[in-house]
Amino acid sequence: MIPALIALICACIPVLGYRIALLQSMVIKRSLAWGMAAFALMLADRIVFAQPAVTRMIVIIVVLLYAMKSVTYVECSSRTQGRLPVLRWVAFHFWIGMKPYVFAKRKAEPYRDAPKYMKMGIARLLLGLLLIILSSYSSIGTTALLLTGISFAGHFGLLNIWAGAWRWAGFDCQQLFRNPVMAKSLNEFWSKRWNLAFSEMTTLSVYRPLLGIIGKNGAAFISFLFSGIMHELAISLPVRQSFGMPLLYFVIHGIGIVAERVLEGKGFFIASIPWLGRVWTFVWLVLPLPLLFNPSFLKAIMWPI
Repeated sequence: MIPALIALICACIPVLGYRIALLQSMVIKRSLAWGMAAFALMLADRIVFAQPAVTRMIVIIVVLLYAMKSVTYVECSSRTQGRLPVLRWVAFHFWIGMKPYVFAKRKAEPYRDAPKYMKMGIARLLLGLLLIILSSYSSIGTTALLLTGISFAGHFGLLNIWAGAWRWAGFDCQQLFRNPVMAKSLNEFWSKRWNLAFSEMTTLSVYRPLLGIIGKNGAAFISFLFSGIMHELAISLPVRQSFGMPLLYFVIHGIGIVAERVLEGKGFFIASIPWLGRVWTFVWLVLPLPLLFNPSFLKAIMWPI
């Protein structure tokens, strides 16, 4: 019964989102799209309230992903005055990326690098699975091995295979995680290398609408505040504990991004000194990491794996 209800919610969201985007008033469209996202989340959370934390987390993430696709589509379609055909709109919901118009055009033949994406994805998937297996036998660094293994298997493995399949079909879906260890600044890490689907979503739904109202720094900080709220929903809500810790992690990063921009405004670019930029980025990312992957989340979701 529960899987059927969640499937029904996920089926209704694209239908309603597509209809909302056809309305004329931007205020009404935005209000309805965000309202639908909030209602779908509350309904889904209520349905899986008594389920294990892992199940709650997966359901919340999937429902949020689908709902935010409608929010981003409202923004994109209003800017370009374009519409996706219905089948392309449906296809958009079978990809993690948040740029709707990736599915507006299709090449007649596969992208040449599609096999490369798949081979790279398979290799990283296997490495991730190996690390996950090793984590169950290790008494030292178990959590680090597990988190790294899950990231390699999912972020760098399955998502590259998935992107390769879409590229084989002629759609320009690209890597969403691009050598994050090479980032020389927080801005580079968050905007160009780590989870570009989330970056796309935040840019389209939060940053751009606020840019002309509160400026670049203000819009950037609010974007990280929004990211913190989204991670609260995906991490704290499923375990019903440690509320505020993921939010604080992203508030810290919002401060870091603004600090980088202030320094750049004074003529000092962190990224211009590669080793310093990497140290700077590493410190900001790793030191507050226990706020994001806090003990409640690890005990309820990660360690049972």
